[in-house]
Amino acid sequence: MNEELTNLSSQAFKDFQKKRYLEARDGFQACLDILATEGSEKDLAEMKNNLSVTLIELHDNQMAFDVVDGTAEIFEKLGDKKSQAMALANTGTALHALGRKEEALAEFEKSSDLFKETGEKLLRATVLKKISDLQITTGKPLQAIASMQASYDQKESKSFKEKLLGTALGQIFRKFIK
Repeated sequence: MNEELTNLSSQAFKDFQKKRYLEARDGFQACLDILATEGSEKDLAEMKNNLSVTLIELHDNQMAFDVVDGTAEIFEKLGDKKSQAMALANTGTALHALGRKEEALAEFEKSSDLFKETGEKLLRATVLKKISDLQITTGKPLQAIASMQASYDQKESKSFKEKLLGTALGQIFRKFIK
């Protein structure tokens, strides 16, 4: 990675962390412009995911989807399952922001499966929470309870509140399936 790209990328990440999303967007876009001519396919896909997350924060949902769409397939082709799962989750987030809930749910479910396969428990817990939220809004309350329970089960160290909620969710789920 050349020095200009390294500096631009580093600054864009700092801007994002400080919630300066316009500056982060511009920085990630500048990185994409450089990577389009001299970067690897993987680096380009990763930067598109960074830009997509930033665009979601700016509520530019269609552009966020347009940027991230297809990156999961690139990571799949490269055999990078963790990055593929992240790209699927980012695609799901963009689709959800666009109101395309069933498509978002499908992307999150594929992401969850890959995170499970790669052993990424914390990332999987985050995706399972998103799945649960979507299942509630799409009229699937039993699946939502099961997904939320699975999300809590992924966490190795739980707060008292999380333990209590996880136990309650299990009891509710058992009552529904009797």
